Amino acid sequence: MAVKKLTTGVKRWQADWTTADGVRQRKRFATKREAEDFLHTTVKAIRGGTFIDPRAATKVTVSRLYIEWIERIANVGANGRKPASPKTVDNYRRCYENYVAPRWAHTPVSNVRYDDVAEWVTTLKGQDGRPAGVTTRREVGLYFGRLMGHAVKKRLLPNNPAKDPLGQTDYIPAKEKQREHVYLTMPQLTSLARECDGFELFVMLAGTCGLRWGEITALSFEDLELGSTPSVAVRRAFSEVGGRLILGPTKGGESRVVPLPRLIAQRLERLNSESTGSDRIFTGGRGSVLRNNTWTRRHYAPAIAKASSTNPAFPRPTFHDLRHTAVSLAISHGANVKVVQRIAGHASATMTLDTYAGLFDHDLHDSAGRLNSALARLDWH
Repeated sequence: MAVKKLTTGVKRWQADWTTADGVRQRKRFATKREAEDFLHTTVKAIRGGTFIDPRAATKVTVSRLYIEWIERIANVGANGRKPASPKTVDNYRRCYENYVAPRWAHTPVSNVRYDDVAEWVTTLKGQDGRPAGVTTRREVGLYFGRLMGHAVKKRLLPNNPAKDPLGQTDYIPAKEKQREHVYLTMPQLTSLARECDGFELFVMLAGTCGLRWGEITALSFEDLELGSTPSVAVRRAFSEVGGRLILGPTKGGESRVVPLPRLIAQRLERLNSESTGSDRIFTGGRGSVLRNNTWTRRHYAPAIAKASSTNPAFPRPTFHDLRHTAVSLAISHGANVKVVQRIAGHASATMTLDTYAGLFDHDLHDSAGRLNSALARLDWH
């Protein structure tokens, strides 16, 4: 590794060094000071294991980077600990094929610039040629940022070009306000379940245990523990990928055990004893896997209509709102945040609190009331 003076050319000072993998490289500078500074920084980076060859990113296109990245996502996941769900992988593939590839497929990773990414996302067009909506632009922008982050992990780039020097992405629109959750009371839940002919137990299980659609439709009788402390093990979930139902891991890839109300466990036990055929607990005609849209149209929507005919103020919950209902009922009956986390299947109690913080507000006054009662019993004034 050295700096030497050349006899020709405008840039007559050359830095000469060898990379960690034994490749000799050279770079010219106008002054000796520039060459020495560069060589000093480069040698320090090589010895510290942080050196990134600027020429490597010129040889890798975005399409080649994507092929490596999507394979990693499907096999071990972004963090290397667990594969992404088939639905997540399919969503990434569709996003790449429909939006990323037309603009970036043949672009060397080294040529991706923040300003170009920002302009592309801001002016993104949908499949119909019209300006893409907020949700689409947000998802595409976040997705592309993750893809470029993979280039940084592979040591092709020193920084993510989809982010500004402060690590921000101000071109990505804010998340649209979500529809307000609907929380049913227990009388409302049981009323709705009774109107859902043939699926009363299905609705009650969803409304008290908080299982997602793909999770509850994948349940089998072997997932049930119907002893003195009944529970259900949530191990698998169906995902719809390209119009096909695929049985795979739950959202987040983690299994969990959710406690069952005893009355619901008793109904499940009777159903188990009568079962002849598919080992799945809830099925469609001829043992087929239930599909959300079809089931909602044939059973759930008519049940809501019946409940509303006798009570015009009856809420109109989606099936996913039954999950929110289960959380709400658990909290209202004194469950702590860790129990609620288990029901919701969240990765952490923090996520549970962020999602349902408002439902815990009553605990503030309840806690003060309990403390006051304790003081009163001691006759403290």
